[in-house]
Amino acid sequence: MRFEYLIGVRYLRARRRERFVSMIAIISLAGVAIGTFALTVVLSVMSGFQEDLRDRLLSFNPHVIVERTTPDKGSLAGLQQRIAALPGVIGVAPYIESQVMVVSTTSAGTPGLVSGGTLRGVVARENPVLTELDRRLTAGTLAALERTYPVTITDHGQRRTVQLPGAIVGKSLAFDLGLAVGDPFVVISPASLGAGAGAPRLRRFVIGGLFSSGMYEFDSSLIFVDLKDGQALLADDPQLERGLEVRVRNLFDAPAIGRRIAAFAGADFTVKDWTEDNAALFSALKLEKLTYFLVLLLIVLVAAFNIVATLVMVVMERRKEIAILRAMGARARSIAWIFLCEGAALSVGGTALGVLGGFVASYLIGKYHLIHLPPDLFMVSAVPVRLYAMNFIAVAAAAVILCLAGAIYPALQARSLSPVEVIRYE
Repeated sequence: MRFEYLIGVRYLRARRRERFVSMIAIISLAGVAIGTFALTVVLSVMSGFQEDLRDRLLSFNPHVIVERTTPDKGSLAGLQQRIAALPGVIGVAPYIESQVMVVSTTSAGTPGLVSGGTLRGVVARENPVLTELDRRLTAGTLAALERTYPVTITDHGQRRTVQLPGAIVGKSLAFDLGLAVGDPFVVISPASLGAGAGAPRLRRFVIGGLFSSGMYEFDSSLIFVDLKDGQALLADDPQLERGLEVRVRNLFDAPAIGRRIAAFAGADFTVKDWTEDNAALFSALKLEKLTYFLVLLLIVLVAAFNIVATLVMVVMERRKEIAILRAMGARARSIAWIFLCEGAALSVGGTALGVLGGFVASYLIGKYHLIHLPPDLFMVSAVPVRLYAMNFIAVAAAAVILCLAGAIYPALQARSLSPVEVIRYE
């Protein structure tokens, strides 16, 4: 072991008349530890929120959307087969989507509560795109979209039994309308109400299943129906979106796969991936994470200034020892290394304590859900945490670099001391 390191660590030990200097060294080490602890915990929590939000958004949004931009209503089977053959694509299916009005009915057959919603027509049978919907179901199954249910309704004062197609709706939407599984409701196309021309286009459905995604935006608006039933209702809707939804194996391959699809889909289709649809949101989250990192790094910067002060005082206290070392033949470079090693010991020790403590705290918060949140205000009931080695490495590297940079000035001051002047006057 080099003597510079041994002497540097020895200088950190307190002698009776130097306990104040040693106390400041301990405070500096604690400051580095607290700063790195806070940084690692915050980055783990921010990563958890970012991934949790992304997973929830993509639970019901396709990774890539291929939307027809022309009024052509021809078959999409050929394009669907070409997309399904692309490497990395795990599912592709047709869909339609439009804004609708949802109306519940009373036992007397009169309209009840009204809410806006988004009707999405999908193919339920062997559709890999609906995997996440199947996981989020709290009642019913995907097979409800293909079934019809006998329901007794009151129409013009007469009670009769009709066969109604099934639908799967969000739990919050069903609650807002006062509906439960097995209750009928009416879906109205708003476009058919314009200009007062003709009868409005409407269709009755029955709730065959409920889902809960954890996002109020989805749970309070989405209605899944069979593709044919949706087309029958929305055939003439000018707001109708029609095309193919694609899910890929790796989320981050979606932009590249989208470009490949756009290359052969032609001008009649618009291709968008999930990074474009939610670009503003994810950019904001990324910027917020960087801002937290920079702000909390100031704690480490303050600790680095404490290390500078500590080493400057050590240099002043050890002037005699430095002069003796120089007189014994130690090089100026070795004197500088003594104080750099002292600064490294403080920075590495504090960083190791902080990073280790941050890892343990983040792990416990994520595993045992120690911090609870009100689910009606947030998307989650407990703080989500994601542990990434890169976050801990970045924090450790930034802390050590800042502290070592702070140790350079005292090391240069010790290096420049003249042994002759020190011995002469002290």
